[in-house]
Amino acid sequence: MPRQFKVTVNGREYDVTVLELTAGQAAQSPGSAATAVAAAGSATSAAPAAAAPQQRATAAAGAGDEVAGMGGVVVEVDVKVGQTVAVGDRLLVLEAMKMKTPVMASRAGQVTRVLVAPGDPVEGGQALVTIA
Repeated sequence: MPRQFKVTVNGREYDVTVLELTAGQAAQSPGSAATAVAAAGSATSAAPAAAAPQQRATAAAGAGDEVAGMGGVVVEVDVKVGQTVAVGDRLLVLEAMKMKTPVMASRAGQVTRVLVAPGDPVEGGQALVTIA
């Protein structure tokens, strides 16, 4: 059964129809285009659904970078620049959906950059620490 919502995005109001799925129903693929109808004045326009804007740009991971295996929030950073780490040492802890997950060093070396701090949101694949 479709449900109607009024959503405000960047000061513009949209009337949105959402189909609530029940167990056993398959969701549409992420590539399908969702539409929203503008409720500003009498004009009606369709706009594709857009991903939420990122708060900070994520740099591409390079050699020696330890990356986030999933999106989440940094809750602990256990290393600092100049520290020597071994394979398997805990570098930091991420939290996603109330579950804390340690990020371990996949190589031995010296920490040359710490790119995050506690409280920072991160995305899967984002560089967190560089080990040389």
